[in-house]
Amino acid sequence: MTAPKHARDVKGKGRYYGSCGDDCPFGDDLFISVTNAQGVVAKPALVPAAVKVTAETAWNQLPAMVAMSRQTPTGPNGCEKKRVAERCGSCRFCLTAAIKREHQNQWDTAADFGSLVHSYAFSHVVGEPRPYDPDVEPFVQQYIQFLSLWGVDLDRHVEAAETTVLNRPKKYAGTGDIWLHLPTGPAGRRQLWLVDIKTSLKAPVNRVYADQELQLAGLRFAPTALLADDTEIAVPKFAGAALLNLRAGAHQLIPLPADKAAYKAFLGAVDLQLHFHAQDTKAWVALDAPALPAPARKAS
Repeated sequence: MTAPKHARDVKGKGRYYGSCGDDCPFGDDLFISVTNAQGVVAKPALVPAAVKVTAETAWNQLPAMVAMSRQTPTGPNGCEKKRVAERCGSCRFCLTAAIKREHQNQWDTAADFGSLVHSYAFSHVVGEPRPYDPDVEPFVQQYIQFLSLWGVDLDRHVEAAETTVLNRPKKYAGTGDIWLHLPTGPAGRRQLWLVDIKTSLKAPVNRVYADQELQLAGLRFAPTALLADDTEIAVPKFAGAALLNLRAGAHQLIPLPADKAAYKAFLGAVDLQLHFHAQDTKAWVALDAPALPAPARKAS
């Protein structure tokens, strides 16, 4: 879902759960979200992807770049000193800023679309009507096809959907997409699986990223889950964890180990991200940091 219950965005630090008073399970505490904790994990594919989008955008803006190359560069009191809403939008500084920002615009659009597909998938599971959306519909149809191929009866085989889990000692929480009983056991016996939905307009249907295993492990081994009324229950034991990759014309269910070793690595990411978030930004970003002076030499 786009906004899990009790979740909030902390400025400059990302999504957390809690700080909602005595009437919620988190009280005034803040629990870092699973995906927020993963933000500390290196993602090597992001830099080349950002470079590709930036280069493509620059070529698309080539006529404007040539025209603006004849302009006098904006001075110290120009657009770079103004608030975004007050900038002219037609100078070299503004065009450069737009080109640099385009990759983030595309990623934000993709994230918003993924959240929309998630919300439609959840509505299908719980029987809530949603307005027809031509862009979302192909992905929803792939989701329905997946459920049909695996013989999922929504009343009997769905254990939970959009369920928040938490680990109080480690101060993290996250919301899993769906817990399903799938026929993966001996003689087709159904077993409980943790399934996380991933959407993409461009990536191959079998695409998996290294940090996704950590995300699944964090959700799988959290000790506590919250029901809709905030009653706390123990998280059940899962037979496995998998990604359900949805594309406009295909889908794949991809199991990942998400074992105790992955969980240990995930907890390390939680600790590291919480450490960074606990610091004053100016204290650990080395910008004009004062140097330790060398000791004065004694006169010989």
